[in-house]
Amino acid sequence: MPRALALIALTVCSSDLASAGSKAAELPYAKQIRAAATAYRTWGRVDEHPNVAPTDCAAPLPIDGTPAHVRRSDAEDAPHGKKLYYLWASDRAAYLNLGKRDAAIPNGFAIVKESFAAKQLAKRPPAAKPGASFGAPDPISWLEHDGKLLGTGDRKDLFVMTKVGDGAGTDDGWVYGTVAPDGTITSAGTVERCMSCHDDATTHERLFGLKSR
Repeated sequence: MPRALALIALTVCSSDLASAGSKAAELPYAKQIRAAATAYRTWGRVDEHPNVAPTDCAAPLPIDGTPAHVRRSDAEDAPHGKKLYYLWASDRAAYLNLGKRDAAIPNGFAIVKESFAAKQLAKRPPAAKPGASFGAPDPISWLEHDGKLLGTGDRKDLFVMTKVGDGAGTDDGWVYGTVAPDGTITSAGTVERCMSCHDDATTHERLFGLKSR
């Protein structure tokens, strides 16, 4: 994927996030969800190798230098099916060491799953090249699954999870949210679909960590 196109594909414009509707601002913890959705590209990707997602996320309807690899959602059928994603963490090292540390995840920690529609590719894209000034290469935007090459297509939702501390309207200190491609917050707070999935997380608190390849 050309670098310019990759940057377009991987960018959620902060002005779009800032202009989301007033109804979204009324949702509990919308401020924290918006903050993570605005800042996540300044963090680090934690999904360095392609893998099948441990969960099949679906967003609610709207209110109104190592190359990172894309991952694939487990579900085959709409609305979850064949979705690719990158995972970002506000503290990449802490996320990669889940299960290896006894310390509690601090308040303010957040992860963002950046999702894309999957499109089938006719051939394997060329290898990623190093970035400017020997920086990290462009992210790898494809993977092989069931004998097919899949690449990132249209941008889909962001799935956000952040720890805010014990309080009303939290899941043992965690809140969840979804952000549409246009920046509209479509859910925030104790989102039942997210909670029911992350209840099964056994790595650390409500976090799954990376699956082995």
